[in-house]
Amino acid sequence: MKKFVQLVALFVLVVFVTSLFAANTRDGRRKFRKNCYQMCHKKGVEIVPNSYTSSKWESYFANNMKKLKEVHKSGELEKSKLTDEELVNIHQYLIEHSLDSRAPETCEG
Repeated sequence: MKKFVQLVALFVLVVFVTSLFAANTRDGRRKFRKNCYQMCHKKGVEIVPNSYTSSKWESYFANNMKKLKEVHKSGELEKSKLTDEELVNIHQYLIEHSLDSRAPETCEG
């Protein structure tokens, strides 16, 4: 019985620690809507989470966001002053609400 309690305690600890380091998609949604969607992507060509599949979003954030930086040639990423953590949160938000996800999302509403 004592080993079972220790195992359960270890499991709860692992879940708790993992959740501390997980990306915050709620913050990612707020930052995307404020810094990406409202400032740029609502005008002209609308880019929203379900504009691309998760693999396409992954390609934008791969290799130190090389492709994302290529698309934003006018320095929009630097002007937004997003932290690395905020960019991770935006990335996770875009993946979780991409075209091929279980919950595709636009920025309306």
